[in-house]
This record gives sequence, structure tokens and C-alpha cells, in this order.
Amino acid sequence: MSEERAHLREMAANRGCRLIASRIRTPGRGDHGLYGLEDATTGEPVLGIGKRGLEATADEVEEFLRRGAATGWKRSLDAQPARKRTPKSARRTSKPKNRG
Repeated sequence: MSEERAHLREMAANRGCRLIASRIRTPGRGDHGLYGLEDATTGEPVLGIGKRGLEATADEVEEFLRRGAATGWKRSLDAQPARKRTPKSARRTSKPKNRG
């Protein structure tokens, strides 16, 4: 369990969030085994934090963090401006040097 929590905590930190884990240790009571995410700078809830406590499972948190990473890459690729191509007449062609 602690290994899974460490993995989720690291993923959340990389995405600018803080992992909140349930403090209830008795199975079947309250939000035992549930997680939530909050923004690391503002402390606002991002995922799985409701009025009654934590609401997200470890799998839901991991899916959210992975989906965010994939869309982040896609947004960065879409934001990259297209490279201008130089016309063929302006391209330099180098001739092999005669060595001999």
C-alpha cells in the first residue's frame, strides 16, 4: 500500500498537485482507502474531495493524472508553431570537396 501511495504522491507532485490520503485505518468506516487531490499552491480541491470527505480511489487518481499528462503533451505540440520551409532556390547545396 505504501508503495502505491508513494507512486501516486510522486505523480501528483509532477502535475502540481498534492495527494491527500484517508487517515481512517478501519475498513468499512468513512473514507477508508480513498484519496483526493488538491492544488499544491492554492490548496483548492482538484479531484475526489467532497463535503463528506475523500471520494476517489487510487485507480481514479492515477487515471486522472495520466490523462492530464497526455493532454498536456498534446496541448504543447498543438501550441508549437509550424516551422517555415525555405524555398528550394534558397537552400544551399554543398559539393563534395576533391581530396586527393
